Amino acid sequence: MRIIARLDIKNNILIKSIMYDGVKQLGDPGKYADQYFIDGIDELMIINNTGSLYNTKLDGTLLSKIRKGKPIPISAGGGISSYDDAMRLIESGSDKIVINSIIHKNIKDVKKIVNTLGASSVVGAVQYEKRDQSFVTLYEMARETTGLNLYDTLSLYCDLGVGEVLVTDVKRDGCYAGLSDEINDEISIFYKKMPILLSGGFFDIGEIKKKNQYLSGIVVSSSFHYNKLNISTVISERNKICFNN
Repeated sequence: MRIIARLDIKNNILIKSIMYDGVKQLGDPGKYADQYFIDGIDELMIINNTGSLYNTKLDGTLLSKIRKGKPIPISAGGGISSYDDAMRLIESGSDKIVINSIIHKNIKDVKKIVNTLGASSVVGAVQYEKRDQSFVTLYEMARETTGLNLYDTLSLYCDLGVGEVLVTDVKRDGCYAGLSDEINDEISIFYKKMPILLSGGFFDIGEIKKKNQYLSGIVVSSSFHYNKLNISTVISERNKICFNN
């Protein structure tokens, strides 16, 4: 299981939301990325958090700066509305691109992106929340509904051939509430078809052992940004659980 640090960017500043709202500015994303790399993080995920909502793009120069000197996988996304947007992020140093809104608005370019980069270089992001006993999926910073439930969204992503899926519980985002157990049924169906990353509320290292069997990785932001969890400790515990058994 990989431990991935997510850095949300707005106007080249690291930000953090709570339940995809109430954005707070934290500082220079490059400094955070440098420290996370020193601490041994497996991967970095750089997201232009409000990109699709406000039609902005992730700064390629910033991405290149973060990339420099870090021989670890980096994924990037946010505001990708076309094939060309995706290619620009790859050219700026990203190994993988992260897409969500474009899947529900421009599926033709999604297929072109997957065909060009290959499945392993495309991460499909899913934002969801529970409404009336159904898991509704969202896009554009959780402002718009896709019209699909979680199962159907994961089926769509699987059919499109994305190489990995990031599933985020909007209501747990930034709340230190622990990763969701409510979607275990959906994950148990799809994790053998495509690697699944889970985010939203990670706070307890013990969850690594609990979810190791069916998750490819855990994506973390608040617990690292606010020093609620030490990356080196999390990585060490992950190694004990995943590699020493």
